[in-house]
Amino acid sequence: MPGLSEHEALQLFARCIAEVVGQRTEAYRDMTKAVQSGQMVDMMLAQSSFDALSPEVRRRISDKVQGLLEQHLAGHIDATSAEAVRRDPG
Repeated sequence: MPGLSEHEALQLFARCIAEVVGQRTEAYRDMTKAVQSGQMVDMMLAQSSFDALSPEVRRRISDKVQGLLEQHLAGHIDATSAEAVRRDPG
């Protein structure tokens, strides 16, 4: 199974943000806007919103993304599927 494109990786990251902190958060809203627009200014805003999260929350999001990516690269899941995030127990 191939790796992820940059766009797919950002989508995965946004879905993991939603799973950890919810869809009604600034971090998720800003990341979703960045994914949709691809504009550098939106990417910078998304980065700022992510950085504003507590270290513990950022770690949980990062761990979730990393775990899903490792499973994807091993061929166990398709991380481009929104279902992969919801099924992941991590």
